[in-house]
Amino acid sequence: MKKYYFILITALVFLGACEVKKPTMPSWSVKLNIPLINDFFYVSDLVDSVNIVLNEDNILTVTANGEATTNEFGNLPFNPNINLTGIPLIGSSYDFYIPFTDPTGTVEIAYAELAEGVFESRLRNVDPNVDQISLVFHDIYLPNSNQNLVISSDNFDNWVTTNLDGMHLGTPNTNEIITQLHISIQVNSTLPAGTQVATLDFRSDSMISLGEFRGGLHNYPVNLNDSDSSINIDYPHGLDQTLTLEEASLQLTLQNYIGFGAEFSGQLKATNAAGVSRIIDILDENGNNFQIQPALQDGPVVTNFNLYDNITELLQLMPTTIQVIGGCFEIESDNNIGSVKPTDTMHLDYLINAPLIFTLHEHEIVINEEHEFSIPEDNRERIQKNALSASLNMQIQNMLPIGASAKLFLSNTPNIDIHNPGTYSFLKQVEIHSFNQNPGFQDVELELTKDELDLFASEQVYMRWSFSFEETGSPVTIHASSGDYIHLKGMISAEILIEED
Repeated sequence: MKKYYFILITALVFLGACEVKKPTMPSWSVKLNIPLINDFFYVSDLVDSVNIVLNEDNILTVTANGEATTNEFGNLPFNPNINLTGIPLIGSSYDFYIPFTDPTGTVEIAYAELAEGVFESRLRNVDPNVDQISLVFHDIYLPNSNQNLVISSDNFDNWVTTNLDGMHLGTPNTNEIITQLHISIQVNSTLPAGTQVATLDFRSDSMISLGEFRGGLHNYPVNLNDSDSSINIDYPHGLDQTLTLEEASLQLTLQNYIGFGAEFSGQLKATNAAGVSRIIDILDENGNNFQIQPALQDGPVVTNFNLYDNITELLQLMPTTIQVIGGCFEIESDNNIGSVKPTDTMHLDYLINAPLIFTLHEHEIVINEEHEFSIPEDNRERIQKNALSASLNMQIQNMLPIGASAKLFLSNTPNIDIHNPGTYSFLKQVEIHSFNQNPGFQDVELELTKDELDLFASEQVYMRWSFSFEETGSPVTIHASSGDYIHLKGMISAEILIEED
């Protein structure tokens, strides 16, 4: 029995001499992955259906269309500048002719409605045996009738003014040009035939306004209203700073409602965002002005023209505004007869197309859409308290024939402005190879500092991308099919220390 007591006492002595430590709990590390992005950036997203469209070959195309119209033709001015004195009037019936032409040679009348104008006539040296003298104008007709204009007067020695408003000169649809007025004299007197009964003074030296008109016009200008011809081009994502276009075309569609042919002249003025302007003449492939055919009786004549060489030079400026300036239709009927109404116009539509076959310049394109994602509370705590290390892991697939540099801007507040560092916490940059170099996914791992990782301890994280494409040095073509895109996948990978509580 004493033996057992000895053993127990000995054991207690040894135990009392040992220090008993507090037991420690096990710990280990795990990988925490937080998805950030899995997005496709399609070239077709650049299409806005206004200035960036797809052509029949699925090539991204810059396009713009505008129009310009002349004012209504209005009334045609005509001044025969007649001032005749002392025309002898013989007998009881006498025919004579007065010249009636445009001294400038601009207007030749076959038929015209007289919208405004006057004749002035005076009878002098009238024989006392004459009671009344009438002048019959065979080429001028009263409004809405076929009755000739007759000027009768017994008020001798005084000027008589005859208002021509509403009358018409000549007969409709005739092709015979009037160069003189045929006038007959009718005298009410008892004098024998062949006796001079009076002298006539006649003048038409103020402007006569012609309404509906048929005849000839020579070197007669009809100007486009330039103020209505401007078009604006908006380039998404600053494409105008990125590209130099290699080819472009301009299609002009001219609608002529005027029954006269014309020669069109004018210029296109382009101005870019920097205020730099360039002007080219609108000429055909032979360097000549475009010739416009006259309208037909049943409607306008539509003429289409295309420009290629000069318009490429213009579009290489990457203009934000294009305007037709100095546009003019010069009517020259030569020996032909034409017609026009005061309400007739000429209308110009123009359509500019420039497929994105271009030389690319280094320029940052910012993706307008800002991404937002939430960090779960348990992950925020782990990142803040237990993160050992972290990295931003990316997989990038570029299906375009050009490489790029991509920047990722991150912040815990929205409205990131990539040009203002105060609006984001940090940025990361990655290089993207072109499809020709690597058609598959490219793996990129970017280390994150402790301060950078702390951003993901925020409840909301905001992200914005920008791309800077490489200078190509030679033309490339950008298509916009479903296979033309950049695919970005990314996540935060953090090593987290886990301790059993």
